[in-house]
Amino acid sequence: MKDRKVANIYAGALLEIGQENNTLERIEEELNFLSGLFSEDKRLMQFLNTPGITIASKKDFVDKVLKDRLSDVSMNFLKLLIDNGRQSIIQSVHELLIGLIDQVYNRQRVVVVTSGKLEKGTLGELRDLLREKYEKEIILQEEIDESILGGIILKIGDLIVDGSLANDLRNIEKSLLRRKVRSESSYED
Repeated sequence: MKDRKVANIYAGALLEIGQENNTLERIEEELNFLSGLFSEDKRLMQFLNTPGITIASKKDFVDKVLKDRLSDVSMNFLKLLIDNGRQSIIQSVHELLIGLIDQVYNRQRVVVVTSGKLEKGTLGELRDLLREKYEKEIILQEEIDESILGGIILKIGDLIVDGSLANDLRNIEKSLLRRKVRSESSYED
């Protein structure tokens, strides 16, 4: 919980810097890169979190490896996290920053779960319907989950709209069980 509050402070500062310098989109891209890199390469995160390695060594390493990939703002941000021993919250900062940027740009992220890949036309229609409903730019993220059998599940923030065949079958099963229980209780002596 405490790390989340600290990450929120860093995300807010990055948002402000990005807005002032008109570099918000670049910061978003670079933080996306860093967050992905840190989650994929556990050894890198382990190195940065090792207490026996000096802060100067960690910052030198970051300079050598990432200086050509990141802007000065993102490099300074990463070094600030290292200075403060907060490099482990980079994914939280990224997640919170994305939420803040989405608010600024009036965007809504929607996860679309289907049992197979949707056609581009279908995705476009879905995006248009959601754009009209939420009056926001819609960013769709497709996920494939064969266990839903068919249909679609939409995850919009905290809201989940489950129109999957698997969910329909579960609902039918529950309904049949309730009917069976009721019918058995009505015929008891």
